[in-house]
Amino acid sequence: MLDDKFSAKRRWIVVAAILLAALVIQIPLVLNADLGWLLTANEKILDGRKLGVDLFESNPPLSVYMYMPAVMLSRMSGVAAEFIVIVLVIVEIAGALLMMDRAAAAAKLGAWERSISTWSFALLLAILPGAIFGQREHIAVIALTPFVAITALRWRGLDPGWIAIVAGAGAGLAMSIKPFFALVAGLPILLGALRRRSLRPLFTSEACTAAAVVIGYGAVVVVVFPAYLSTYAPMVAEAYLPIRREFGSLLPIPIAVIGASIGFLCLFGRETLEMRSDAIPWLAAAVGGAAGFLVQGKGWPYTAFALCLFAIAAPLLQVCTKTVRMPIVIGGLATIVALGLYLSSPAPGFPPLQERVQAVVKQPRLLTITDHIGLGHPLVRQIGGTWVGSSCAQLLAAGAILRENSSHPTEEERAKLGSIINFERRHLLADLRNGRPHVILVDTYLLSTFEFDWLAWANSDPELQKELSHYREIEDVGRVRIFVDQSLQR
Repeated sequence: MLDDKFSAKRRWIVVAAILLAALVIQIPLVLNADLGWLLTANEKILDGRKLGVDLFESNPPLSVYMYMPAVMLSRMSGVAAEFIVIVLVIVEIAGALLMMDRAAAAAKLGAWERSISTWSFALLLAILPGAIFGQREHIAVIALTPFVAITALRWRGLDPGWIAIVAGAGAGLAMSIKPFFALVAGLPILLGALRRRSLRPLFTSEACTAAAVVIGYGAVVVVVFPAYLSTYAPMVAEAYLPIRREFGSLLPIPIAVIGASIGFLCLFGRETLEMRSDAIPWLAAAVGGAAGFLVQGKGWPYTAFALCLFAIAAPLLQVCTKTVRMPIVIGGLATIVALGLYLSSPAPGFPPLQERVQAVVKQPRLLTITDHIGLGHPLVRQIGGTWVGSSCAQLLAAGAILRENSSHPTEEERAKLGSIINFERRHLLADLRNGRPHVILVDTYLLSTFEFDWLAWANSDPELQKELSHYREIEDVGRVRIFVDQSLQR
């Protein structure tokens, strides 16, 4: 009994050290483009904007509102919302680890196996994300991991206890944040049903709870966000979802990651790849992550987070029962570091603009004309400015323009694409008139790939041209043109 208490105490001391390290690491890193925009969007909602009416985001509503607690706590405390996000995500990680440990205790796993599992996932959930810490995918995978862990326990014929219901709720939230995570949650339980030749694995308490949460969330969206469903979501489906990389260019990452996972499992012995192996549910979750990565088709590193995490977990958890030779340890650590660097690899970005914008006006009202979220965010937060746009960028317009020029749309499709472009122009006009930005940043690329004159696109509308005539170009910085309200130059 004393040994068990000592093991548990040591287990959580190590976890606390890992989470504290993550907190320190993330303070200078956490504010990325996606997080910056979503925090700003929630601030706009608190100020009276309505999602799907005069504020627009391409992802489902929960992807926005999941950051509302951080923004509300920020307003109450005065602490920057991005720092509160770090703390809340670390609390979520601690909760996920506690759930998995309680399930392992109910299944009567040994103290050593519980410690190795807890430490492994503390590192994978808190340190591996690097620059994608706090993004939607990171938060969703944290919520989803206990569900996969419980599926792995049931694979071994063990009972995880009542905590399975809580894990099911977490999986339901993950799928509500991004429906693609249904592939990660679903593949292991489908494999379990095939293995047992029974439908029972499909109707466990955690699976039913997850389904109930997803259905409940769907009902809430229908009732609370009808404008999003009726107006904006169809445009997202028409113009944004078809934007994807060539399938062949997406394949190397899943092949390399799954291949490495299988390779390390083979080094532990061929039995680790047999259907009865404890590693199979984790490997199945990784394959589900690979499928989600391919289905989304964007190729952004953070969309591969579930793939990378579960592909690492499959062989890593084998150290509980296997003797590991030093060359395997070194190779495994090198692979984990390589995947961490991949996940944190920067997207095509923009030149430094903070000093140039602040030299014109301090804490400006800011607007961008671009399809890239990274031009205005997190820049507007870094300079203490005010975002006056109704969306993060003209992303739907970019998708519609690309489809018009790179495919052969029918007349009906061309009319839909034209209405989407007009929608973006109307809202840009409203942003200019209502927000009266001090500074406008104009991009010169379409989807960071093709040279494109966004200013000419805007000026093709007479009303927009009239509003933009009040602005004077003062500088070109790389791919960005900086325009300033002429009244500020007098």
